[in-house]
Amino acid sequence: MKPSTYRPTVCEIDLSAIKHNLNEIKKLINPSTAVMAVVKANAYGHGIVEVSKILSKSGVNYLGVATVDEAVAIREANIKTPILVLGSILPSELEPILNKDITLTLCTNELLKALDAAPKGKRKIKVHVKVDTGMGRIGIWYTDAVQFIKEVLKRKHLEVEGIYTHFSSAGRDKFFTQYQFDSFRDVLKDLRERGIEIKYKHAANSIGTIGFLKSHLNLVRPGLIIYGMYPKRGFANKIKLKPALSLKTKIVYLKETPPGRSISYGRTYITERHTKIATLPIGYGDGYGRILSNKGEVLVRGMRAPVVGKVTMDQTMINVGQIKDVKIGDDVVLIGKQRDDTITAEELARLCSTIPYEIVCAIGSRVPRLYKN
Repeated sequence: MKPSTYRPTVCEIDLSAIKHNLNEIKKLINPSTAVMAVVKANAYGHGIVEVSKILSKSGVNYLGVATVDEAVAIREANIKTPILVLGSILPSELEPILNKDITLTLCTNELLKALDAAPKGKRKIKVHVKVDTGMGRIGIWYTDAVQFIKEVLKRKHLEVEGIYTHFSSAGRDKFFTQYQFDSFRDVLKDLRERGIEIKYKHAANSIGTIGFLKSHLNLVRPGLIIYGMYPKRGFANKIKLKPALSLKTKIVYLKETPPGRSISYGRTYITERHTKIATLPIGYGDGYGRILSNKGEVLVRGMRAPVVGKVTMDQTMINVGQIKDVKIGDDVVLIGKQRDDTITAEELARLCSTIPYEIVCAIGSRVPRLYKN
C-alpha cells in the first residue's frame, strides 16, 4: 500500500512479523487455548484495519478493542472475526453492538438494565463479564461476581460467552498477581459448583502469556507481543519476536555550523565545535516526544546521530558531524534497523521513562502507514 501523502516521514509495518509473532505465541500455549489479539489504540499505532485483516487470516479466535468505534471500523472493513469491546460502554453506544455482532463487556447493573430495554433481535447479545480482582479500573468486584452473573443468566436475550479479569502488576508483583488469579479462580470454582459453565475464561495479557503460564486458562489476550515488543526484560529468552514497526524519515535540511551556534527553542544546545546539523521533518506533532530532546538518537548511514536541541512540533535536529558524506535526502531511522544497528521502541521507552506501549501508540495519524508482507 502506498502512503496517502508525499511526506518523507513514514511508519513501515511488516505484516509478516505480526504473523510470525502470533505463531510464536501459539507455541507457548496449549493447542486448545484460544487467542484474542488486542488491536485497540489503532493496533498500538500499527493500523487497526490492516492488522486485524492479517490476524483474522492467520486464525485468531477473537479481536480485542477498547471502544465501540474501533469495533465498527473493523466490521466496516468486512472482517468477520468476533470482537470484544474491552471497555465499559454507555447505553447510547448499544446500537452498533446490536446490529454488527459485537461482543460487549458487562459489569454494571445500569448497562444490564439498558440491555433489557433494548430492541430484541433474533440473535442473542454476547457479553463477557469483567471481574475486578485488584486492577481497580472497571469490573464487578470478585466477591459480587457470581450473584451478578446469576442475574445476567436470567436474561434469555443475553449469552454470557466469557468471563475475565486483568492483572495490574504482572510484571513486577508476583504475590499480588497470584492473589488476583486465585481470586478469579475462586469465582470460576463457585460458578462450576453451581452448574454454570462459561465458554471463555481469560486473564493472561502479554506478560501473563509469556511469564505466568498457569493463567492461560482457555483464552489468552496478547497485545504488545503481537507487535514484536517485549513488555519485560528477559522475555527475549522465552520467545523470539520480530518488531513489526519501523519509523523512518529523511534529512530535508543540512548546514555547516560553527562553534557557539544555538539550536532550536530555548537554546538548550550550543555547538562546541564546527559540525553539521541536519533537520528532520518529524516532531512531537507526529509522536516523536519532546522528552527525547538532547537525549534521543537516530540512525544515519548505519551510524548513530544524537538529537540536539528541543524536539519541535514538526521538526527535529540531529548532529551528523561525525558521519561522512551525509546529504539531503539521506534515510534516517528513528525506530527500526539500519545496517548493523537497531533502535527499538523499548530503548526509546527507557529514555522517556515510560513503556513501549506509549511510544508506538503516540505515533500520530499524520504519519502514513506503509504495509509490506
